[in-house]
Amino acid sequence: MNRSFPTLALTLLATTLPLLSACSSDSAATVSDAIVDGANRLKGSGQTQTTVRIQLATGIPYVLVVYPPFRSAEDEKFLETIAPAALEMSHAGAAISPKSEGLLNTLVVWQKGKLATFSGGFRSAAEAKQALGVAKPGGGAAEITLTRIGGSVYITAIR
Repeated sequence: MNRSFPTLALTLLATTLPLLSACSSDSAATVSDAIVDGANRLKGSGQTQTTVRIQLATGIPYVLVVYPPFRSAEDEKFLETIAPAALEMSHAGAAISPKSEGLLNTLVVWQKGKLATFSGGFRSAAEAKQALGVAKPGGGAAEITLTRIGGSVYITAIR
């Protein structure tokens, strides 16, 4: 089969576009969207703090980590404690460690039996000043605390 590069590129795009579209409904995007919604509500209210509750697939164990734009020694210590739980979620050996250096200013969700999902969509609405996360071995809801300081919203806790 002799295909030109443009034809091959179009064929590849046509087959991968549905997969890329499906990524928008992944767990990390769900968490990111909830953070954005909560931050926007918080900015429009007279409150300085709110909690966003996120329920991923019921009963499926997961680990959620939010990374700051820069990582400190304390962040590395925290990531060391949550890494075993995240790596336990790995799908068919496709393990990405929470300690990976490139994970900055993003959030990652590891779910049992699935590939890790990533999102940075929350960045325009909220920022983490430190690495925060939670392991939910029973798959329960996560609660993310957002705090408004002046005109900025920060992710200050995850439980």
